[in-house]
Amino acid sequence: MGVVNRTAITLLALAALPAGASAATQWLPPSPLAGQVRGTGAPAVAGNDDGRAVAAWATPTGVVTTLRTPGGPWYQPVRVPGSGRGATQVAVAMTTGGQAAVTWIEGGRVRVSLRPARRRFLPATALSLPGRIATTPVVALGGACAPLVAWSGEAVTGGANTIESACASSSGRFAATRPVSQPDELAFTPAIAASPGGSVIAWRRDEGDQHRVRAAMRQRDGSFSVPADVSQTSSSVFVDPAIAIAPSGDVVAAWTLLRGADVITQAASLPVGGVWTKPDDISRPGTQARGAQVATDARGNAVATWVRSGVVEAATRVAGQPWGPPRDLSDGSVTAGTPRLSVSGGGAALVTWPATTGTSYLAQAALRAATADFGAPATISDPRFPAIAPEGVIGDDGIAPVMWQWTDPALDPSIAQAGVSSATGLAGSDQPGPAILVDLRARPATVSPGQRFRVTFGLSNPSRVRLAITPSAGGREVGALSLSGADGANAITFEGGLGGAALGRGRWRLTATPRGGTSRSLVVVVR
Repeated sequence: MGVVNRTAITLLALAALPAGASAATQWLPPSPLAGQVRGTGAPAVAGNDDGRAVAAWATPTGVVTTLRTPGGPWYQPVRVPGSGRGATQVAVAMTTGGQAAVTWIEGGRVRVSLRPARRRFLPATALSLPGRIATTPVVALGGACAPLVAWSGEAVTGGANTIESACASSSGRFAATRPVSQPDELAFTPAIAASPGGSVIAWRRDEGDQHRVRAAMRQRDGSFSVPADVSQTSSSVFVDPAIAIAPSGDVVAAWTLLRGADVITQAASLPVGGVWTKPDDISRPGTQARGAQVATDARGNAVATWVRSGVVEAATRVAGQPWGPPRDLSDGSVTAGTPRLSVSGGGAALVTWPATTGTSYLAQAALRAATADFGAPATISDPRFPAIAPEGVIGDDGIAPVMWQWTDPALDPSIAQAGVSSATGLAGSDQPGPAILVDLRARPATVSPGQRFRVTFGLSNPSRVRLAITPSAGGREVGALSLSGADGANAITFEGGLGGAALGRGRWRLTATPRGGTSRSLVVVVR
């Protein structure tokens, strides 16, 4: 290749976060992950505390998944083997070791695919029995099952609608389906949680026009405990539960119900070896509370969130203490929808929600570092493209990858053109430390000799960053430079080389290292 005598560099930075946030938070610009295809569903996202994540969604030809390494971008989505047309209601889970599971409904049956750590997803397995109609599958990893899957099932001929489950051994083989709810009850919308402290499933029981939340713990012999009533009865249909279990085995549940003229959010706890506590009101009095979510960190501290009259609210509870007062996460400039919640083992938290201004449909989010309060809400999607159903996960390092579906919400989802986009948040910290570098990318990643390529990355706070090039197979540095990076997004354009060194044909590893921080690498191919 010809010698390139110059390296063009351009730096771009996000604007600073508005004053008043308890800790600096940054969101990198959104980027499309999957182009618009008719029938594409909303993504489900899960992850673990070290920053790895998995996401999955339905397409017209089956379920696709994508993975993300700590601090890295999402990989190209691939189809789950054994999934096909008609897939819907996708859910995912991931363990600390990187094992993942995805479940969905296809042809009226629950199907699941497992991914051993550092391997690909395996061919799908059907879990629910023929002759029964299954809906709303949920999946959890982290307890004795690898994984535990639950769903609502009803015989084709009618009758009771029960909660059913299946548990996989460490080898990935599922045992026979087991009942969770009582055989004569009408049970819907299961919620599931698992940790080293155990596994628990909650659901909504319908009795005519009355509804209540029930829950059962998985026993050592694989059966479930006798279901316990967790909530009072309510004529509201908004009693769908959320549930979480700490590593200690303590359980917390949340839901919304109608009491008098108010629809309120409540929560109750189940200590190890004890009984369910009396429900606490954790939302403000008023109408239209719904969509309760709850999660705990490794110490049993809990976060709950919900939406009330178009405003997302949240409350927190230190383990063993009463719930704190609710606070608003979204603001009055938008009408917010049902939130989603993720809490890391170290206590970092992410809440996402869809929002509308009346003319625009947005994905919004609020972040909380482990040692701080929630920051100001941020619009993380491109307002030019309607965004719905945002969902994400946050690790102990405060890195929060989020995905959402971009489509026209006025159209039938089964016929609308829809795609998937993503953005990455960085929860600021009030503790000193090196900058975190995320989402290192090269575009294009394959170039001709001398062709320009653009490298982008995000920083949690301003830092000097060293960029170095080595042969992909290993060897000495062939070029390096140091630059001042801004908090937020940074972009650098190179013309065929780095630090005065031209790149010939081959595979080259570019490594970016913030001062005192963790290095990230990518490969650029010159051919």
